[in-house]
Amino acid sequence: MRVYAVVLSVFVVVLGIAAVGPTTDAGAARDRAVVLTAAQGETTEPDGDQDSGPEIDSTTEAEQADDNSKLVVGIAAAVLLGIVAYGRWYRQKKRNSG
Repeated sequence: MRVYAVVLSVFVVVLGIAAVGPTTDAGAARDRAVVLTAAQGETTEPDGDQDSGPEIDSTTEAEQADDNSKLVVGIAAAVLLGIVAYGRWYRQKKRNSG
């Protein structure tokens, strides 16, 4: 049971770091590339297509805040689950040894 708690804890930490870590914004990188090519005198995007206008981002700030909130609650729940599993393992170990 202790191995389960340790594995779960490591998984939660790795998942938390991956979720909070740096992200790349493909839309911003694409916009920078279009601006750079336009400054060089070209009117097409790097892939050769004509620019069809701005892209609409489907996620709003409210949705991002809600997603972050859900992530924090999920991580907290996983940590509490690990604590409970460790506590049960420790109690059982004390009960069997004494």
